[in-house]
Amino acid sequence: MTSLPGLYVHIPFCRVKCRFCAFAAYPGRMNDIPRYLSALGKEIQSLPATTIDTLYFGGGTPTVLMDELWRVLTEVFRDGIKITDGAEITVECNPEDSGGELFSTLREAGVNRLSVGLQAAQDRHLSALGRLHGWARFEKAWEDARAAGFKNLNVDLLYGLPDQTMDEWKETLEKVLVLGPEHLSAYALTVEEKTAFGHRGLETDDDLQADMYEFLADRMESAGFSHYEISNFARPGFECRHNLKYWRNEDCLGAGVSAAWYQDGVRRKNTENLTEYMEAVEAGRSPVVENIRLSEPERVGENLMLGLRTREGAFLTDRAEVLYGGVLRRHEADGLLVLKNGRALPTRRGWLLSNRLFRDLLSPAESP
Repeated sequence: MTSLPGLYVHIPFCRVKCRFCAFAAYPGRMNDIPRYLSALGKEIQSLPATTIDTLYFGGGTPTVLMDELWRVLTEVFRDGIKITDGAEITVECNPEDSGGELFSTLREAGVNRLSVGLQAAQDRHLSALGRLHGWARFEKAWEDARAAGFKNLNVDLLYGLPDQTMDEWKETLEKVLVLGPEHLSAYALTVEEKTAFGHRGLETDDDLQADMYEFLADRMESAGFSHYEISNFARPGFECRHNLKYWRNEDCLGAGVSAAWYQDGVRRKNTENLTEYMEAVEAGRSPVVENIRLSEPERVGENLMLGLRTREGAFLTDRAEVLYGGVLRRHEADGLLVLKNGRALPTRRGWLLSNRLFRDLLSPAESP
């Protein structure tokens, strides 16, 4: 049975841009929200008519939209794109933009999953990251989300922050676990050139990050969470259905600034420039700036790479064996994966050293 596609919608507005953020986000352009939503609606209605079973609003900060604008946004799904009953609908939110009234509006609009950006439990780290909330504001937003009826909540965390100690990382996890989330996403801080941290030349401690990752995995599993993807943990039945589509290399559509999508072996990406995006859509032009059809070796390698991000691993097809069998066996010998019953399965060591493995799987010309 062929799975239904998902749809990612990018909302590029935020009050301030965090110092670690490399995504397309535009603080200070709130006046463009109505124009952007109009363009976004036109783009969504121009997508191939289909039915989706996951919808994900990311950013930026989607919750900076006012309640009435959320209602406007839901109107664009009345024609063309259809949403199944029981679809997973996720909205990313920051604590400072969240509250009972907004959460009630989102529930009324059909949103059934929130991803709340915490990053750390210590206010000093939140301030250093450029966040506008503290731990107390996060707790209030969490309480408001539960009161509004949300039963599927994710917390986003970062570790390996500047001057962050192992004890602080442990404290963050313990304080979050007390709140009883259904899902947790935790990422090692990476410093990209175009971020504020990148401009400062900030460097991370790889050894400490590895130790933090090991503790994270052990602690979450002891708390009853499934470590189902490199950076993601879920209570049984609460795995993120939308992100699983990415990791299984299933079709996913995209709309909005910088949105990337995959359909029928073709990868597309919209422009990251907000003004260019709006002008293109308003003029009836496509905002797509990248349109790449993957070669067979690239598709096979990508399927392996994405599958090895997950606990379920990747099928070892005949073509995968021909193109990448040598690569896989070399990394099996190094303890990064296990080949068993026709599948390539990741190990904890493989996840820790995933960049080494993934680099080989994305270089088909160099594969034996």
